[in-house]
Amino acid sequence: MVYRIGGSPAATEVARNQQTGATGAGDFAAQLAELERVSKEAQAHSIVMRRITTELSSEKKVADERVS
Repeated sequence: MVYRIGGSPAATEVARNQQTGATGAGDFAAQLAELERVSKEAQAHSIVMRRITTELSSEKKVADERVS
């Protein structure tokens, strides 16, 4: 029986391989591709968050100067 881990097809393959003891080059390549996709997605999210944080910090500085 294979239980889904997370929501990705690669995670399902990991669970299947762990239970059968089988690993193949195709499975590894699929897992590596999934890791690369998730990594790029996280990097893009990080860049957006950094930009927003910088903009908010700048706006706060301007507001603080107006109050002073």
